[in-house]
Amino acid sequence: MAVVDDRGRIAGRVNVIDALVAILLVLVIPMAYGAYLLFRTPQPKLTAVAPATLYEGPNQRVGIGGRNLRPFMRVSFNDVQGRTFMIASTTNAAIDLPDLGPGSYDVVLYDQMEEVDRLKKALTILPLAPAPTIDVEVSGAFLYLSEREPMKVGQKFPPDAQTPAAEVISVGAPVPAGLRIRAGELNVPVKLPGQIELPATLHLRCYLTVSSDGTMRCHFQGPTQPLDVAPDSTLTLQGPKGWVNFQIADVHPTDKLPIVRVVAQFNVAEEIARRMQPGDLDVSPRVNAEGLHARIVSVARQGAAVIATLDVPAEQAAGGWLYKREPLKLGAPLSFETLQYIARGTVTMMTPQAASGAAAQP
Repeated sequence: MAVVDDRGRIAGRVNVIDALVAILLVLVIPMAYGAYLLFRTPQPKLTAVAPATLYEGPNQRVGIGGRNLRPFMRVSFNDVQGRTFMIASTTNAAIDLPDLGPGSYDVVLYDQMEEVDRLKKALTILPLAPAPTIDVEVSGAFLYLSEREPMKVGQKFPPDAQTPAAEVISVGAPVPAGLRIRAGELNVPVKLPGQIELPATLHLRCYLTVSSDGTMRCHFQGPTQPLDVAPDSTLTLQGPKGWVNFQIADVHPTDKLPIVRVVAQFNVAEEIARRMQPGDLDVSPRVNAEGLHARIVSVARQGAAVIATLDVPAEQAAGGWLYKREPLKLGAPLSFETLQYIARGTVTMMTPQAASGAAAQP
């Protein structure tokens, strides 16, 4: 009997073509499935978020763990997208958080516009403890102003706020603009040709924070991040015509300072001695805030020296009285500056005025 008959059947039962097709299918299907497993794009998956709990605040970052992570993905927290997706490997990436309020958030992984995985309630933002706020006075100047942007006493920032973050309490005359920039350990003055600045004193509300070294600092919330309330810091304030910049020269308490009656001996040139008169005010940049100027009460000559009696607003610190952040004590140096002269002398006598209620210094 023939193996293949005239109809192409094997042993009269199976068609040769059908047999070949069957064999081909048996071989091709496993090969195709193996190729699919080998070359397919694996499904990304989230496995963890660390840290899973944070306190509310700006400029924070979390790490995500996963499988099959790829570049150009993105992560959102509920419906708020993370600022960055910095992939380190297929199993982990870092995400800069957006500004999130207190609450629990789903962590959602996207590939292009498609959501590919989600961890329910995987990130918790805890509220901060209420930060105590204090009021201070800051002296300095408004920067980059034009002559058509006048500032006046009583101007508030923001202008329509019931409790403003800042308020102008004194304004000086415009002067050529300059900046104080930080270069290493130095403060470098830089001129700004063609621009003016407006000296002013602000009543400022700031909140206290504790630094890593345990010291307390006062911060002012700027448009993007908290700003340190300190000399040479620049505050960004919301004004009636947009944002304005104010660079701080000094920071003072809002309470009226005690007045210390000081007698000082100044060894100065004859021209300066003739210019020193009762009523002169110290206008040193360190005391350009309202009510903090030392004032000459009387002037007398003693040989080549000038003996001046002054009323000095002084801060009482742990080590004694301070004026212009310098010790105010017997034998301590004292400088006095006006628009016409600078006089440098030595304290020879001092007594707090009775109205201040302060104790006399030894």
